[in-house]
Amino acid sequence: MMPLSTRAKEAIKTALAMTIVYGIALSMDWPNPHWAGFAVAVISLSTVGQSLNKGIMRMLGTLLAAAFSLTMIALLPQDRWWFFLVLSAFVGFCTYRMGGSKHQYFWHVAGFVSLIICLGSVPDTDNAFAVAVLRILETGLGILVYTLVTVLLWPTDTRDELDAAVSRLATTQRELYGCYRKLLHGEGQADDTHSLRMQEVQQFNQFNQALEAARTDSYEVWEVRQQWQQVQAQTAEIMQTLERWRESFAGTQDLVIRDLLPNLDDLGEELDGRFEQIERLFLGEPPERFPQVVELPWDKEAVRSLNHFQKAALAVTRSRLQHLEAVTRALFDTLADIKGFGEKSVPPIDSAVPQSQFLFDPDRMAAAVSVAAGLWLAYLIWIYTEIPGGTAFVIMVGPFGMALANMPQVPVLAVFRPAAFSVVFASVLYIFVMPQLSSFAGLGTLIFAVTFTICYLFHTPKQGLGKVFGLAIFVLISDISNQQSYSFLSMANTALMFPLVFALLGLSANIPFSARPEKAFLRLQGRFFNSCTYLLSTMGWGLTTTPTRLDRWWKAFHMREIAALPQKLATWGKAVDTNVLSGTTPQQVQALTTNLQSLTYRMQELLDAQTSSHAKLLVRELLVDVRAWRLKVTEIFQAWSQGLATAPADALREGFTARLARLERRLAETMNMAAEGELSDQDKEHLYRLLGAYRSLSEEGLEYARTAESIDWRHWRESRF
Repeated sequence: MMPLSTRAKEAIKTALAMTIVYGIALSMDWPNPHWAGFAVAVISLSTVGQSLNKGIMRMLGTLLAAAFSLTMIALLPQDRWWFFLVLSAFVGFCTYRMGGSKHQYFWHVAGFVSLIICLGSVPDTDNAFAVAVLRILETGLGILVYTLVTVLLWPTDTRDELDAAVSRLATTQRELYGCYRKLLHGEGQADDTHSLRMQEVQQFNQFNQALEAARTDSYEVWEVRQQWQQVQAQTAEIMQTLERWRESFAGTQDLVIRDLLPNLDDLGEELDGRFEQIERLFLGEPPERFPQVVELPWDKEAVRSLNHFQKAALAVTRSRLQHLEAVTRALFDTLADIKGFGEKSVPPIDSAVPQSQFLFDPDRMAAAVSVAAGLWLAYLIWIYTEIPGGTAFVIMVGPFGMALANMPQVPVLAVFRPAAFSVVFASVLYIFVMPQLSSFAGLGTLIFAVTFTICYLFHTPKQGLGKVFGLAIFVLISDISNQQSYSFLSMANTALMFPLVFALLGLSANIPFSARPEKAFLRLQGRFFNSCTYLLSTMGWGLTTTPTRLDRWWKAFHMREIAALPQKLATWGKAVDTNVLSGTTPQQVQALTTNLQSLTYRMQELLDAQTSSHAKLLVRELLVDVRAWRLKVTEIFQAWSQGLATAPADALREGFTARLARLERRLAETMNMAAEGELSDQDKEHLYRLLGAYRSLSEEGLEYARTAESIDWRHWRESRF
């Protein structure tokens, strides 16, 4: 007997669950049994843990929506404008929370279920409580049935998947470290690491998803969930440290690193072995050796012959290696604790990534405004016109609008295609097949066959949107009930509603900003340089001004902006259609986003170095020179934030070279004039790091200017229809 593939098993489980929930709902004579079908459609994922997580989030979201909706109906039953104002504000709030929460699906469900209960009770609000209770019951039924099916029929534990995902990530990070080690010594090509870096990001996301699922369906993972959270933070820190280390190579190209850092090869061998032992731990194998702390002192005699810029570059590279040593040692200890080969884990290394949980996010607010605007347009159309679907038209704008608002790079047309296919497919079944059925045996067979076909055809994660749309639209158009009746006009109205919904979504997607990728790219790029400008203005804090609490909040906000915007720009950059933008290639857009990510690292390094007490000593002595450099950079960044052209990159380089040369001379004079013992070796290292941050930021800005000069921005700014 030929064994079934995983693809077929998952399709069978979903189809069986869908058939059972319809059988139970119809036998109980519940109205709207498709609500239970919706629950099965959206939580049917590849593992028990992922499905349980989504099922729990759907149930909790439904409970919140029911509580909110019943309160709304009790307080504002007669005032439709205030009623919908508060309702749209709540959906907008849920949309905002979707963008920054680990439990996105909870907020998604809370938003659109509140629309279903509130508008589904119109005009007879006496049935609102019954609608809410029925929604909760049928959602719970769908979750319970699918959970039992997946647990009892070919259950899949995600613990092995978690170990495999994190092991792949560790292997990639080891390979990246090996490539970067060669680059440090002038071997290999930087371009060779691009595919590995992209692979690392994908594998880190897969690890996060597997960990979220395994914490639900594996008691062993749940028991050490705090240690796994440390692993999550430490692997993320290794990712960032490796990238910062790579970015520092430009300043050390002319140096013989081995002569300046005598223990470099010993540290390199230790890190190589440490990455290998980390892989063994992920595979559940005992380590062959434990980490050894390797110091990385520099040769004072050899370093003395370097100029100050070279000392600065060396100090930055050395600090990155020291941090990499510390965070890999912490990761090893945490894993040894998880796998039972160590005594206890160590606290995670503090991350340099700015925390953003309490900071305002303009992009999430724009998404909330877009959804609220779409709901109001649909509401007004429903009130003043005869729109197909009636209240269903307004309700459908909610879930689709919330989903699209949180992935604005996806064109509405790309989502409409699978929806249109699903509408046609379900309509054909409704007209030609379902009238021929006379018992649940035939209906159940149809439900099973349709669900199996959709799940089998759309089985990959990338096809998840097509699967959900296919199942959801089938259960909506088929409108299965015990008193089944067939109406071509009803089916046609429902089918016609979807093109109108997507047309409205296409319009609201441009509220409050244009949804064109090139326009969004320009807007985010302007915000990035605006944040850089503000952060440069904070360099005088503690010397010339004392920041208020609001000032510190704004600084944290802009730090979060420069940390998050490069990734958003990279996502929008992939969506830019360079075929209609003459003078621009995908490679140029990618190079531009890479430059902006590098600028983020340089800004973070500058601000980190500037906040130390040793840096303040330097700023006091060289206040005039540092201020002149800062004002020049601020002027350039302000021009870039407004989309204005600056001097050519070659002219900017000449100006920066002169300013940095003067700064280096003044630094040398200051250090030579310092009394013996006034500046320790640690003090000097901090000063070198700060000087290196000045130089690196200038060079990355020049690299951005050179890339930006090669792009014809006029085509980006012109209007297109």
